[in-house]
Amino acid sequence: MTESLLALSPEELLPTLAVPGTGVPEVLEFGNRLSLSIDQYRLSQRYDGLIYGTDMIKFHVRLAGRRSLTFDGYDMLALDDTATAVLLHDRDLPKTDHILADHDEVSITVAMDRARFLEYLDAGNTDVPVALEDVISRYAYSPRLATAVPTPDEIRLAREILGCRRTGPLRKMFLEAKALEFVHIVLEHLVSPAEARASSVRLTDRDKRRLHEVRERLEATFMEGARIEDLAREFGLNRNKLCTGFRSLFGVSIFDFASGLRMSEARRLLRESRLSVSEVALSVGYSSTGAFSSAFHRCFGHSPSEARGLIV
Repeated sequence: MTESLLALSPEELLPTLAVPGTGVPEVLEFGNRLSLSIDQYRLSQRYDGLIYGTDMIKFHVRLAGRRSLTFDGYDMLALDDTATAVLLHDRDLPKTDHILADHDEVSITVAMDRARFLEYLDAGNTDVPVALEDVISRYAYSPRLATAVPTPDEIRLAREILGCRRTGPLRKMFLEAKALEFVHIVLEHLVSPAEARASSVRLTDRDKRRLHEVRERLEATFMEGARIEDLAREFGLNRNKLCTGFRSLFGVSIFDFASGLRMSEARRLLRESRLSVSEVALSVGYSSTGAFSSAFHRCFGHSPSEARGLIV
């Protein structure tokens, strides 16, 4: 099998170059293995950039700043001040990166080709811990996010990378070693029993009623998109209880639940209407036919055009 190269568009790694502010992100690529983005800047205007992206896994730790990500119109992740995050992102999935103005953005991101990363972990001669297999199963589909409070080791490594003053080949060697160490400690963090316990949530009867109301709300308005913060405020739940509680109660994330409703509506339109695939994509909220087709195939295992010939 030919190994896929790490291919990132400039918009994927350097979204802020065209926005007024101070500081410039630095990006280093280490062959076809991984890429490191070192961000120390401050924007004078809010940045909102639409990215379709590639199949990537990204390991991120931030020490300061305010940033959020939206997928297909659904607010999925808000990163304020210190945070650790891991993102698995599919090719052609629309993602909007929101970076707020007048905040110091101080963070590092290590990006790897997702297929290569998962192939390595799943190799027959690799002893993959059970806990890590669980992480892969939970975050193997699109999009999957894991967030946590940074550990002291993650903060230490981020500061060592951000503060590196080496030059020339020694700088690149040092930063590559630190980037790989960072990936290792983040994975250890995510699969640790303590983190698994911390991610659990106790639901009261009131919480369960509220979550059922959230589900009903999504079923009625799934075409309109949803912001996690807005749902949390409307139903009186904090973000963690809303997201973790919804998954615990219904066995699916809010994003996946809403996406499934949109895909079901798309399949109905494909079978019962004369709309073209691109028209169906627009009808269910996709601005890109390619992104819609990819999402449809992931959901049903066949393309939108093939759905028209299938009998239920």
